[in-house]
Amino acid sequence: MGAILRDVGYAAAAVDTGQHMIDGARHLALLGCAPLVCSLVAYHSSSQWEAAELALSLALAQFERPPADLLDAITFCDLTGGPDGELVDATSRLDEVLRRYAPDHVVHRAVSAARPALLAMVARAEVRLAAGSGG
Repeated sequence: MGAILRDVGYAAAAVDTGQHMIDGARHLALLGCAPLVCSLVAYHSSSQWEAAELALSLALAQFERPPADLLDAITFCDLTGGPDGELVDATSRLDEVLRRYAPDHVVHRAVSAARPALLAMVARAEVRLAAGSGG
């Protein structure tokens, strides 16, 4: 559920802080979504790095950090789907995000700082997927 809802914070009705992960989680909480779903939305991908850049770490901390395996999974989903829904590898997706934002933009800075951790999260999720499929 969290993977499907991860970018709900971009919706006009959800915008509050301007950080779509936190805004999405807050919006879902107001709608009565399960705390785990809200936490997954709040922490997915480069959220903690972006929150630090925007001085929103306390706002992010209002949500409990989700279990690492689930955070890896939602980040995998986020980074292996391109803007138009096609499947992409995570490195290409991160490269696309960095091209979209200027180097002085908060998203560019956060994704640049988070890149090694994000790729590690995707790699762990890929190992779990391969183990689960017998491969």
